[in-house]
Amino acid sequence: MIKSVVMVSLLLVAFQLFSQEFIIGLNERDIYRYKNDKGEWAGKDIDLIQAVFRRTPFTYKIVPMPWARAIKEIEAGTIDMTLAAIVLPERKKYAHFSKNNFRYSHHMLFVHRDKLGLFDSVNELADLTGVNVLIGALRGAIFYESYPTLLQDEKFARRIAYISNDQDMASFVLKGRVDGYIDSEIEGKHYLLSQAEYSQNIVPLFRITTDEEAGSKLIFSKETVSPTQVDIFDSALKALHESGEYEKISKRYELAEDRFSLNEQ
Repeated sequence: MIKSVVMVSLLLVAFQLFSQEFIIGLNERDIYRYKNDKGEWAGKDIDLIQAVFRRTPFTYKIVPMPWARAIKEIEAGTIDMTLAAIVLPERKKYAHFSKNNFRYSHHMLFVHRDKLGLFDSVNELADLTGVNVLIGALRGAIFYESYPTLLQDEKFARRIAYISNDQDMASFVLKGRVDGYIDSEIEGKHYLLSQAEYSQNIVPLFRITTDEEAGSKLIFSKETVSPTQVDIFDSALKALHESGEYEKISKRYELAEDRFSLNEQ
């Protein structure tokens, strides 16, 4: 009898471990994750996460929310995971991270064409401490691992204006509320192509990330996700990259960058 109870208990634990529906908190971003004309989630991150879950026994449900809120809800355990996060010591206190990268993407500094002269001495973000400019950045976003250290510099922190919706950044530049902004390279160039007024007045200045810093992870709440489950996702990520499917998906979303490069020539 005892043996039967133990077996049933083990089976229940295994069922809970391998049949979980994961709640994914996501902010909408053009190119990466957005609602299409049918009201369905689409974009590069959606294609990638579908390919990841296809290699696991799990299912998922997406709940839209701002990025800063998603990180807070990971900590609270009210959602299970989100996508494309940077590993930080403070986040490790409440979250698991995949060992393998989920996505590779560079970030760039975009500036108003008429303000280019202000950036003559700026070759990296740290140089902003010496110039009188204001740069928009998505609230709660961390662009690379050492970025929080840079934010501890009071002179640098004064140069940053936090914006809740990254889709507003280009309009903030045109309105004169900021002189430039930080955005993903592909997404930022996509925005510039979306309106002639943007592409005529805003230019990409330089990448702020190295190739090594361009990788981002899946992040999971320690409150609801076990290390064993994270290992399953890591195996799925490894298979995704080794199979060539990651490159195949990525090529479908390189059009915006290619179009922008052609327009610059």
